[in-house]
Amino acid sequence: MINAKNDAITQENVSNAGRSSRRSQPFVAVPPGSERIDLHCHSRCSDGALHPHELLLRAENMQIDVLAITDHDSIAGYQAAQRVLAEQRAARVVLIPGVEISTRWEGFEIHILGWNFDPEAPRLTALLTAQANKRRERSVAIHGKLLKQGIPAEDLPDPHQQPRDAVLTRLHFAEALVKARHCKDIQSAFDRYLGRGQCAYVASQWCSVEEAVEAIRASGGVAGLAHPLAYGLSNKWLRRLLVELKACGAEALEAVSSQQAPWQRQWLLELANEYGFYVSMGSDFHAPGKYRELGRNLKYQSEVAPVWTQWSKVENG
Repeated sequence: MINAKNDAITQENVSNAGRSSRRSQPFVAVPPGSERIDLHCHSRCSDGALHPHELLLRAENMQIDVLAITDHDSIAGYQAAQRVLAEQRAARVVLIPGVEISTRWEGFEIHILGWNFDPEAPRLTALLTAQANKRRERSVAIHGKLLKQGIPAEDLPDPHQQPRDAVLTRLHFAEALVKARHCKDIQSAFDRYLGRGQCAYVASQWCSVEEAVEAIRASGGVAGLAHPLAYGLSNKWLRRLLVELKACGAEALEAVSSQQAPWQRQWLLELANEYGFYVSMGSDFHAPGKYRELGRNLKYQSEVAPVWTQWSKVENG
């Protein structure tokens, strides 16, 4: 069935900042004894390959206990999966509300994960609507630039024909270019057309890190930094980002992921401990493949508490 520590930055300083005291529904608690937990994956509602119901089925087949679908700037995947689970008499997978919000910080695109928020909260809904509008404007600009490069319109996704809750990303354009044989693979599509500095690149105009974190927290949720080593930040700049995230109320660091060297995991766990973050873990699964799978390699041993331990402790208004 589809069924260390930093004296200047402490958990007490920000643990309750900005959190709404009222929710339209309670937090989703992680059942005691849950072992296979994946709090970062994507569905077809953003840049994933699987539809939400297919993602749930795969999670069940992989014996995942707890799953968060964290599509880019959209909760449509979570909502679709939740409708599927609501129709089941019994569900093996516990589904956590999730999202991955694109932000700008000091010239870098930084992704903020949000979990266990109220999906109906107006502040988060408004932010995601604004993000969707920005993404739509960007996709229209990319589409126009590719047309100017001589790519036929029929070979490209049409941003004007997308459903309102659809998220059109550069990856979708890259996939279309490969399918139409304008590029040999996804990487060459980015190298030739879509990457920074290339002819069809359009800079993003996302919200700030603070806006994303505050919207998640005002919606009753928990905010955390996704894949900290994916941004090309030096040690100094990463630490600066962590300080600012902590100051605006972020509570978690994705220290455990499917594809990382042991030293990377250990270092991120040490950073989480030093700056007072909970630990999150996720596969960042997008599509079935050889190296990245739901729930794979997502265990750790550390004194740092996992982010889900707090959800059952939060009083719901």
